[in-house]
Amino acid sequence: MKVKIKHNKKRNTAFLYEALVRELTKAVVTQDQPRAQKVKNIIREHFRTGSSLQRELACYTALLSEEGGYDQYTAEKLVFHAKKDYAAIGDADIFKEQSQIIRAVNQELGKGVYNNFVPNYKSFATLSQIFGEKSPLAHRVLMERKIMDRLTRTEVVADETLEPVDTLVVKSFVQNFNSHYQELLPEQKEMLGGFVNSIGPQGVDYRVYVGDELKRLHSAVSASLQMTEVKDDSQMVTSTKKVLTRLEKMNVAAVTQDDLLEILKIQKLAREYSDNGN
Repeated sequence: MKVKIKHNKKRNTAFLYEALVRELTKAVVTQDQPRAQKVKNIIREHFRTGSSLQRELACYTALLSEEGGYDQYTAEKLVFHAKKDYAAIGDADIFKEQSQIIRAVNQELGKGVYNNFVPNYKSFATLSQIFGEKSPLAHRVLMERKIMDRLTRTEVVADETLEPVDTLVVKSFVQNFNSHYQELLPEQKEMLGGFVNSIGPQGVDYRVYVGDELKRLHSAVSASLQMTEVKDDSQMVTSTKKVLTRLEKMNVAAVTQDDLLEILKIQKLAREYSDNGN
């Protein structure tokens, strides 16, 4: 007999985190700075290093590989240690901090946050049922089997999340970028450095940084429309407006290498505008 477990997404820490990141993205795109700041404050407060929610989120991300390819032994070890780390946190502490963040979201942002589309929600729901003792034993074993199947499968599956970038890829990326620009600006170096370490729960600060940087760049590029060299040239006005549109559509929740290259180029453009203005 198949057991159907009702899943409460508000009590799913991975879902809460992703829903908040997408809420931050919307606030940045619509230039709603007060709301963006509220979202940042909630994420920083409740997912700070060492908090129960940050530790639980780490358990989720350890088992969220969509590519698979692990051997049976490694997959079993991943599941075993993720469950062990979760048990060390304690259900009571997790429930307490979840209640706090749910209260903060309801009061500061509104319940509409929970309606944000989170692509890998089903995976989050499956993972939540192997942790603790909230589900019957037989059901937990079945859910664990599903996770093992995903971790050990060999076929390639499209990944909707940010792809990990190793140092060799970034080194090559920097070299290619430097072939066009002699040296990187300080803001470009900061953007690249953050990109390397932006995988997993520790990437929230980088996403917040990218949101702030996109807002800064949007203001700088907008201001250039008042420069004589720009406003008297219809082609430059059109090109500048295209840059603004691109900045507004960029998704801080999933910055790709192509996005990164665009941001670096716009940072260079903004610096040139600033130097010319001065």
